[in-house]
Amino acid sequence: MSKKEDEITQKNLRFSFRRTMAIATRTMNQFRRDRRTLGLLFVVPIIIMLIFGLALSGEVKNVPIILDNQDVEYFSFNMGLNLSEALLADDRLDVTVGDYNEGINSVEKGDYYASVLIPDNFSESIVRMFLGEDVTVELFIHIDATKPTVRASILGSFHDALDEALGEKGININQILAHDGAEFTGIDVGIPAVIAFVMIFLLVIVGVITVTREKIQGTQDRLYATPIRSSERLLGYVIGLLLITMIMIAIVLIVGVFIFGAKVQGNVFLLIFAALLFGIAHVFLAVFLANFAQNELQAIQFAPLTAIPSMAIGGMLVPIVSLPTWLIPVSYVVPLTYGINLFEGIMLKGWGFAELWVDFVVVAGMCLLFFVLAVLTVRNRMRD
Repeated sequence: MSKKEDEITQKNLRFSFRRTMAIATRTMNQFRRDRRTLGLLFVVPIIIMLIFGLALSGEVKNVPIILDNQDVEYFSFNMGLNLSEALLADDRLDVTVGDYNEGINSVEKGDYYASVLIPDNFSESIVRMFLGEDVTVELFIHIDATKPTVRASILGSFHDALDEALGEKGININQILAHDGAEFTGIDVGIPAVIAFVMIFLLVIVGVITVTREKIQGTQDRLYATPIRSSERLLGYVIGLLLITMIMIAIVLIVGVFIFGAKVQGNVFLLIFAALLFGIAHVFLAVFLANFAQNELQAIQFAPLTAIPSMAIGGMLVPIVSLPTWLIPVSYVVPLTYGINLFEGIMLKGWGFAELWVDFVVVAGMCLLFFVLAVLTVRNRMRD
């Protein structure tokens, strides 16, 4: 090697800011030419932040409960009525006046979070207590303890109402836990929602990238020259992804149940079936979304765009009833809502198909809807 060549080699080995900037400029130009990716980079964070900001803007509110006030007037003094009025005015609760025993059935079915009884001797017992007699003043609350934040909000409302009406002197709130006395740790309560979220995030990102990669590598263009129909091609992708889906489901359930010790009150096989149906729905969704991705960077962005807003409005972070009123209907078109209902119902409440059939039907309907959308939006020929 000549001296001149050696100098050139040594010069090339030195760090060059000019070459660095050339690479940086090339990278930025790729984004500038790919307007869809550039748009997603700005739109996705905005959408996610807006949804989280709206969903997490306040405390738990509008929790539906049944209130049965059987207190009778005593010495022109009705503390049960005062307590009822305080509870009705509390925006943390959505109070429906009804029968306590019927309310218990409604709590067990998941329509309400608590059924409350103010007994007929409530005011009398309070008067006797203030006169120095040894009496116990009780309220009875049949309450769903599977959502600690909701339970805390309900009990907080009662403590505040008792403090305002009575000074909270000697009042015993007798809690009867719903679903066979089910009371869980934080990990028990959190695992069902985490399972649903992890499945959405991973299945969407793996599915979209898998299909998009075939598009980028030219495999799809070669298939256009064959007699294979679009529905056959898409269903083939889904069947191929099903094995990955089953492996992910097994891993998620094993980690949740056997490593973290999450409880499963209901049927294990029904839980596996629910997870499989929920997974298939998101494989179809991934194939549908892949029809709009032109490269892997765009494909990757579909996963957080799908999963993270679902976390905010699907009931994972805050109860759906506590969302802004106009946002609640949106939560009922989010698949995560029904995934959480299924997993919480089976794992925490011990429910079977009879209690969860609506959620099963909705998820099955989503499977069909996403597959039809994928078929309708897929390309059937090469680009000109």
